[in-house]
Amino acid sequence: MSPEEAANKAIDAIIKLAADIGIPSGLKDLGAREEDFVLMAENAMQDICRLTNPRGLSKEDIVEIYRKAM
Repeated sequence: MSPEEAANKAIDAIIKLAADIGIPSGLKDLGAREEDFVLMAENAMQDICRLTNPRGLSKEDIVEIYRKAM
């Protein structure tokens, strides 16, 4: 099998495992609301780990990540 096929099979296995053990599939399952994303992003901007992230993110970038994770 090609590396791409193997990667897709691994992704499918991880998704199945997560479902089997009850890991939430998105922020919605955790009770997050879209109206909270700006506040969540502001909090993320204050996290010390952000300083060592190899990619700089704006508050708007973080809000978009939350939208996609919903």
